[in-house]
Amino acid sequence: MPPVVKLSTLAATGIIVILGIMAAGIFAYILFLAPMTTDQRLWWTGFVATAFAFVAYLVYAGTEAKSIQKLAGGLFLLGAGSFYGSIFTGTGDTLGKLVWAVLLSILVVVVLGGVYVLSRQEEATKTRLSGRRLTP
Repeated sequence: MPPVVKLSTLAATGIIVILGIMAAGIFAYILFLAPMTTDQRLWWTGFVATAFAFVAYLVYAGTEAKSIQKLAGGLFLLGAGSFYGSIFTGTGDTLGKLVWAVLLSILVVVVLGGVYVLSRQEEATKTRLSGRRLTP
């Protein structure tokens, strides 16, 4: 297992600011300037948020910086919410909306299950690494 890269607070803050500015610029274009319908805007916002969440998660995987982990989680929530909004504001048929909503819900449950497993592994690692101190 490769060693974890420790980031300074300044470096982690810089990564978050850069990622935030990039995402905000793309979201602003999609939501205010692009000539699309509401459901298309929501779909693209969900896609971009999910892509940025994946990138933020990869950065977190290499650095284990909690602030970047929170950013990845927030972007994932924004992406999932936008996809749900796109499904329910679209003009498609009811069966199609139901199928997409079920598929998205399965994806969300899989991601949440992965987060649960990773948090359990992190807790076990911290417990293992903490030294036992016996009080006299």
